[in-house]
Amino acid sequence: MYSYKFYLFFTYFIISNAEEELFKQDIGKDMSIGLPDGGYKSVRLKCGSNSMHVDLETENDFSGVIYTRGSFHDKESPCFLDPGYKRGQRSFSINFPLDRCKTLKKGDVFSNVLVVQNDKDLILPGDAAFNLECDFRQPRNVTVNADLQKGSTVVSKITVTNPDLVEEEHNREKRATAESNSDNVEINLIRKDEL
Repeated sequence: MYSYKFYLFFTYFIISNAEEELFKQDIGKDMSIGLPDGGYKSVRLKCGSNSMHVDLETENDFSGVIYTRGSFHDKESPCFLDPGYKRGQRSFSINFPLDRCKTLKKGDVFSNVLVVQNDKDLILPGDAAFNLECDFRQPRNVTVNADLQKGSTVVSKITVTNPDLVEEEHNREKRATAESNSDNVEINLIRKDEL
């Protein structure tokens, strides 16, 4: 009886270690998420006086989650969006206050990272992230209208970034950026074969 229990334990131990090794090989230190080269069609940022509003269009039907970096585990709105799967669903919106959702404030510049994760649990290659920035620092080419109202004083910016925070800190590849001297900016995916 004792040797049978030992045999079962030993067999379980070997199988468990083998499965763990296979997992490490499948999703191990050699796996690199990298900058996204697809998965999204366009991202539009609108900087409001108290919030960031993002409209996102994906290339294909989407069944993952969208969230601000650091808000994944809380899974609470407005920082986290789980739209559920609906055939043909490719357009999504998320709106979050400037004083929530891990938004960073440096003077009058507010920034956050929006992660578009295709799997509900894991960041994998094919996922995307976008650094969003609303800069309220100074008037830029202030226009005075006849009714004495000044024009927009915000600069909005989107930069494609790495969805994997660990890789992001160690890898600063050249990134696509869109910037606008208004409260609206949009970045669109253009594939090499479309040029």
